[in-house]
Amino acid sequence: MSSRVFPRILRQLAGPALVAFGSVVPRVAVAQHDHGAAPATASAHDHAGKPVDCRALAAPPWSGLPAKDLAAIRTLQSSLASVRSSDGASSSGFSPAFGDIPTMGVHWINGGRMMDGVQMDKPDHLLFTNIAGRDSLVGIAYAFRGPVDAKIPKTFASELAHWHDHPELGGGPGQTLHMLHVWFVPSPYGPFAGNNFFLAFMSAGMRLPDACWIRTDAEVERLELVASLVDVVHRQRNPSVDGPGGAMVRRRLEGGLGANLGDIAKRVEPSLRALDSAATRGDKAAWERAADEALATLRPVERRMLTLFRDRVKGIQSSMPDSRR
Repeated sequence: MSSRVFPRILRQLAGPALVAFGSVVPRVAVAQHDHGAAPATASAHDHAGKPVDCRALAAPPWSGLPAKDLAAIRTLQSSLASVRSSDGASSSGFSPAFGDIPTMGVHWINGGRMMDGVQMDKPDHLLFTNIAGRDSLVGIAYAFRGPVDAKIPKTFASELAHWHDHPELGGGPGQTLHMLHVWFVPSPYGPFAGNNFFLAFMSAGMRLPDACWIRTDAEVERLELVASLVDVVHRQRNPSVDGPGGAMVRRRLEGGLGANLGDIAKRVEPSLRALDSAATRGDKAAWERAADEALATLRPVERRMLTLFRDRVKGIQSSMPDSRR
């Protein structure tokens, strides 16, 4: 799945919302943001994320981060006390865009801040996810629009602080929207991952699996597919989760799954209950069995469509050359 497809879908579906978003994203000169590139990383870097140290980097307080990063995140969270609710965010100049995007939540954007470039103490995006029936602040994002080869601001010292980009939101040839997420909730791929597959379980009110159960390629594949299944089933049962404009985006992402979701939800319900029970007990073997059973209830075409959904979600994040980090 091309990394450009999802932004193009947003353009087709979101219309005025996307135009408004693009209008507040500044075109930033390279020199303005040349604060030194972040540390280099392995060439095999997956821009959507990879498992991290499960005890120190997969959940707050992110104790495996450099001390400077820990202090910055704590200061940042303290400064956001007034915007932890959607009402507070709204009164502080933030507005939602695109609805609830799988693995990312709803991006609330502050147009004024978007015009000021990247400022560590003033994130221009707030990430909200509906948990237990209310919108909860799960993270923030920094963003700026500039040349594809722009130097990235020196924000955090950790090698995990990978920026991703959205070429279709760049505003013109050779331009892209550069973005960095910072999660305040558990994230199996770390505090700066582009995608957080734990959000689906949180939104559905399910217990999270232990991050230490997700290390090998097979375990990553299982997590991402069953999280995607939990996501689409939960949204089918709770349409209000999507928020304004989100349902259109979700339907396009789901593709052929949409017509069968009601039937799929009934078939997987026992397995999802077993999945939640196993996570509550801390039983890895039982959790894996329940996850595999849930996926096994899918017909071949449904499994292919679920995999495509997962790939589209991950494809939202565009990779960036390691030399620019």
